[in-house]
Amino acid sequence: MDILEGSSDRSDALEAISESTRSWNEDASPDLLFVFHSSLQNPHAVAANLADKFPNTLIVGCSTAGEWITGQHKNHALVLTGISTPDIRWAVSVIEDLSAPPDDSARAVCSDLVRQLDINWSDLNAGGYFCLSFFDGLSKREESVIAAMASELGDVPLLGGSSGDDLKYDHAFVIANGKAYQHAAVFILAESRVPFRAIKHHHYIPGDHDVVITKASMADRVVNRLDGMPAAQRYAEVLGLEVEALTPQVFSDNPLAYQYSNECYVRALRRVCENDSLEFGCAIEEGMVLTVCKHKDMAAEYDTLMAELSPAAKKIPLLIVCNCIYRALEGMEGDLNQHLAEKTCSIADHMIGFDTYGEQWQGLHVNQTMVALALGIA
Repeated sequence: MDILEGSSDRSDALEAISESTRSWNEDASPDLLFVFHSSLQNPHAVAANLADKFPNTLIVGCSTAGEWITGQHKNHALVLTGISTPDIRWAVSVIEDLSAPPDDSARAVCSDLVRQLDINWSDLNAGGYFCLSFFDGLSKREESVIAAMASELGDVPLLGGSSGDDLKYDHAFVIANGKAYQHAAVFILAESRVPFRAIKHHHYIPGDHDVVITKASMADRVVNRLDGMPAAQRYAEVLGLEVEALTPQVFSDNPLAYQYSNECYVRALRRVCENDSLEFGCAIEEGMVLTVCKHKDMAAEYDTLMAELSPAAKKIPLLIVCNCIYRALEGMEGDLNQHLAEKTCSIADHMIGFDTYGEQWQGLHVNQTMVALALGIA
């Protein structure tokens, strides 16, 4: 597997692309190119200039809330990784309007992916195929669409992340086909003779305080009341804070989670809205019981994960990572993000990824989780 990579902190899209690819051969033409970029770089210019520079390459990616490249965690950057190998065939398709009926959209995009690979539905299997997803992280449509996609793909590993805009919550984009899209999702189906492993990781456990959603606007992911009180007031009260003190850092440090079958599914808090309601980054329902989570030590848990991934000290050729922005905010304390990036280098030759507004794992949309695909290990 041949891998090219680069990054740039330049805000101009063309300059960032030029700097990121400066060390690449002039005739470089990867089979697939991942691009993740901050809100500083214009997404339309990023998509168009990459398509001009690599006309024979499938190009996919999105805007971010932070960027990962081998050995580094970045903010306000553009990162690129190109993959070339005869052992993986790729297909890319886009749902251009996430407001369309999800079952119809999933069926159409899966049919397109299968057609591009020139395979039959019956050929799909968990050992030879995987699918990556990138969603507009402000669409609020991930749950229904990813569930429909999982239904179509069966047991094929399906994982990915929702695009961001550096916590501005204004405009998030996905990239494919030389274009930047809003309210859309990109799917990449791979037929792989290279071994791979799908990974999910978080470090939260149930805490001592439960709250109940007593009033909510489920379509908007807005909780109006917790335990019968204005939601932000009740959440702040449980933490011993004032509503004015609720920040993304506080949300990151004190996530709420729904427990099911001894597993915590975090429902990340996004912001305080008018009338002291709370906007979430994942699906919520009236009557749902949420627990305020406690943390395990993220560095220790991550180190354990890395050791489990590479027990024989055999390095992973490439790790593709979708990491929740709130994990990255937690990692800002004590420069933990850099520790995680450097730790990854101990088990992976290359890494590419981004900080997300939500993560997809099989048929679920989750929060405050890292999902990843390790290419080159079983």
